[in-house]
Amino acid sequence: MAALLFQIQSVISKRFRPLLLATGASLLLFFSIASSTSAFFPPKDPGFQPDPEARQVFTETYQQLKQGQLLDLSEVLNQLQHYPLAPYLEYQLFRNQIAYRLVDKDQLTAFLKRHPDTAFESRLKQEWLDYLASQESWESFYALTGSEPLQTSRLECHRLQAEAELHGRSLSWLEAAADFWRQHQPLPSACDPFSQSLKDLGFLNSEDYWQVALQLMRDEETSSAWELRQHLEDEQRQFLDYWRRGRLNPANRLQSVLNGHTASLKLFPELQQEVLNDLLVQHARTHPSQTRQFSQQLADQELITSSTYYNVLETLALRAAWRSAENTLSYFAEVPSEQRSAEGKEWYARTHLRLGNWSRLDSAIHALPEEIQQANEWRYWLAQALIKTDQQSAARELLQSLAKKRNYYGFLAAQELGKPPRMNASPAPLMAKDMAALTDQPGILRAGELFFTGFHEDARREWHYNLSGASSATWQQAAWLAQQWGWYDRSINAIHNAGHQDALELRFPLAHIDALQPLAEEAGLDLALVLALIRKESLFNPEARSSVGALGLMQVMPATGNQVSRQLQLTMHPERDLLNPQYNLPVGVHYLSQLMQRYQNDIILAAAAYNAGPSRANAWQTRLGKNTDPQWVEQITFAETRDYVKSVLAFREVYAWRLEQESRLQLASDTPNQPEG
Repeated sequence: MAALLFQIQSVISKRFRPLLLATGASLLLFFSIASSTSAFFPPKDPGFQPDPEARQVFTETYQQLKQGQLLDLSEVLNQLQHYPLAPYLEYQLFRNQIAYRLVDKDQLTAFLKRHPDTAFESRLKQEWLDYLASQESWESFYALTGSEPLQTSRLECHRLQAEAELHGRSLSWLEAAADFWRQHQPLPSACDPFSQSLKDLGFLNSEDYWQVALQLMRDEETSSAWELRQHLEDEQRQFLDYWRRGRLNPANRLQSVLNGHTASLKLFPELQQEVLNDLLVQHARTHPSQTRQFSQQLADQELITSSTYYNVLETLALRAAWRSAENTLSYFAEVPSEQRSAEGKEWYARTHLRLGNWSRLDSAIHALPEEIQQANEWRYWLAQALIKTDQQSAARELLQSLAKKRNYYGFLAAQELGKPPRMNASPAPLMAKDMAALTDQPGILRAGELFFTGFHEDARREWHYNLSGASSATWQQAAWLAQQWGWYDRSINAIHNAGHQDALELRFPLAHIDALQPLAEEAGLDLALVLALIRKESLFNPEARSSVGALGLMQVMPATGNQVSRQLQLTMHPERDLLNPQYNLPVGVHYLSQLMQRYQNDIILAAAAYNAGPSRANAWQTRLGKNTDPQWVEQITFAETRDYVKSVLAFREVYAWRLEQESRLQLASDTPNQPEG
């Protein structure tokens, strides 16, 4: 812990001197507290002062265990008996033993009893329970769980099975198990034995299976619904098959209905509208024109209600709006205003915005639900509609209100009014008592030690386990602590959990600034833009992985990393090295620089291309025009990219302000005091 405290103390001292100059007397108290290390951190406990040798022994041993090795830990544990992470070695060894089916039940049970309510206890216990269930060791399983429901469906099914094997299938058990079965579909295969028991004992009948199958179909879990067919009555099975096949070929099924083949539909007339609506909506995804014809013909034959008809037309209107199709308004025109959903009303307004129909946009915004009307986005565009329709006074009033806010639309409003952007920054104070209580928690110390030894996944699990249910004040101090450790993504998350949205030093850290500044200068990039992009992409988590495979701080795809690294003559293995800032930052900055050059320094296009790829950005440029502006941004097809661009632009403003403040503070701190007179 001594090494951690030294690092924290030095960073606090460095950070608070310029912060004091920026905020004046209001921080004198906090600065005086920060100057006293004992005020923030409890007395040094010899048991929590890992030396470099202890860290090295732990790190090497833990790495070997994570590779699946089975080691004799007796000597290492004796050497690390005062090291806070020593239990992690036993924890990982037991995980390995479970995987190899070589575990000693008594030793593992004793270990769990020695370490109750810890971050690793819960995970190890779940793996142990899975093992016991696989061995049908129900007595040992139930001894660990008791009668309390478990977190996952898989484990709860095992618990119910254990209870039944040990105590019998009582009436109360059957009722509880049947309720669980009905409410947690689709269930994993681990639940098959107890599901079969319910069926055999008559606590699940065809109606239960039928209602679950219908709900699964509504949730578009078609395969899971079809797996229940063997438990259905003949008519139910026939109807389910009709619906399932209809989803595979909606046009064929809809044409069949128009030709009078409705026998299967008539089996359950109360479901007819739902199924036809579902098939029309499914077909609208790929064949909007044909769907329009089908819906009209079905309505003419009174096979669908007006409500279903209008719902399908709105679906077509929405899909046309997403594509910026020319016939979007004609689709909307066929849907009465009172029949439009909130989403439909919003996209109707967005279509008028795209087309520059300012007078109609005004009325479309006023037709939105009140909550949506009051969103910053629509208040800004209402102001633009008012300007375009010569209602300058009302527009200015709206813009002045918006300009007080720190967000994308607030910054646009401020720029339009010729005012500087409002940051509304408010420091989140360091509180000695709360910080001392936080750093006195063994779990927090374990999280820090895991972070510094490079086991970030375990560190994150410890961090959140020990802060679960924490107060706002505790989360605030946790944000400071994580930032001083250099754990920026957890610092940002912590201050968000604290509800302190104006603490910009914590929400927008100047992380990796020493590496980024020369890279940005060499690439001809605005440093604030680079920081904004990283903040949006990864929250400064160097190990971030996206669902599509993007890696690291700047979320670089391996193929892009491979291409750019060759251009930079940088030898690297993308899947591994992009998780290292040393490689990720030069590659990401260079790629962003290429995009900026490609789009003539147009940040909007470069950001859109960074998020969605150059091919899509090129398509938007072709369709929407080469000159980008806020109205252009609103027409980006993908909601994710549209919001991404807005966030990067807004974050860039915040980082420009942060860098300016830091520069001023640095200048003030470096200026020697001049003699008087």
